[in-house]
Amino acid sequence: LNAGQLLTVAPYLVKRHKQHFHHLEKFDVDLILGCNGFVWVGEHVEARDVMVEDPVNLSDPQVLIPNENSVSLEEQDKNYTALETRNYICRAANAVRVLSTLGFTITLESIKEVIDLSISANLDIHDMFGSEFCVLVAEKEAERRSSSKRNR
Repeated sequence: LNAGQLLTVAPYLVKRHKQHFHHLEKFDVDLILGCNGFVWVGEHVEARDVMVEDPVNLSDPQVLIPNENSVSLEEQDKNYTALETRNYICRAANAVRVLSTLGFTITLESIKEVIDLSISANLDIHDMFGSEFCVLVAEKEAERRSSSKRNR
């Protein structure tokens, strides 16, 4: 839970899909939509194989084994999340919260739309909970639903 936020929403708001792990490339954020109502929004992490790395030769006396409580500078750099990425994590988490508050189904597309709407409206992250923005999101959802009915 170091580089992200774990949210809980009503489970009926998250529909079952083939893919629940998503990467928002535009924002460099990972998103996991769990059918149980848990939603993880965090910094994008590249998948890597741990077994590829060379094992440390423990018999070599010159190899220093770090204390389990010590943290190297490399590990600190790995754990650092850029401010812009943290802002996008918060913006995506707030988008999930707004959709949950309004009772709308939480999908990858709806989250992207709310994030883009907040950016285009030039809203601060904290202002996403305002009633004006909730009305704007509800209007966009109503517009989307009416246009999808016309296309049928």
